[in-house]
Amino acid sequence: MPGLLDPPDLPELKPTSLQLDDTRTLRLEGALVDATDGPPIDAVDAESELPRRIIIRESELRGVTLRAPKPAAFELRDVRLHGCDLSNAQAMNASISRVEVLSSRLVGFRAAESDVRELRIADSSLVLATFAFAQLRHASFERVDLSEATFMNARLDGVEFVDCRLAGADFRGARINTCAIRGTPLDGVLGVDSLRGLRMPWPDVVDSIAALAAALGIEIESDDA
Repeated sequence: MPGLLDPPDLPELKPTSLQLDDTRTLRLEGALVDATDGPPIDAVDAESELPRRIIIRESELRGVTLRAPKPAAFELRDVRLHGCDLSNAQAMNASISRVEVLSSRLVGFRAAESDVRELRIADSSLVLATFAFAQLRHASFERVDLSEATFMNARLDGVEFVDCRLAGADFRGARINTCAIRGTPLDGVLGVDSLRGLRMPWPDVVDSIAALAAALGIEIESDDA
């Protein structure tokens, strides 16, 4: 799956800084924002200056913090994020396309009811993140901590989870098509019965017997029964 994802289509990038315009919009196009040699860069300094819109296209951000604790319109298209922090950002009804997220922190990131396509996230934390009621098409989560994340009532098409942490992750009501979980058992996952059609390696299936039995209502007898 990762090899089938279209990577961000980035032009020659121009170094720039983060700032909000008069409409409290953060807009970047063809930009490189690099804070790897210094403290993380934040677009805002005060609660009153939180962005209403975050529009980033054909850009790369390194070591950047994007704070949006109040709902903001998000558009990320052809974007690479490395070592960034989007924790607790409320990207409600977001449009995310051809985005790569590496070694970043997105704890509590909210992308409910969003349209997500061609997304790759690796070596990152999405603890308590939500994609409830979102549509995810062609996405890959690799070595991502998704503990207590929710995909409730989401539609997942061509999504894979590789060597992720899924303890407490909620898939209740999710609809899946051509999806896979590899290197991760289903113990502690909520809504296992919604994962019908999921692809898993046999060793992971064996490690998930208890969760699968519970989803099917099978009572496991002890050896001395």
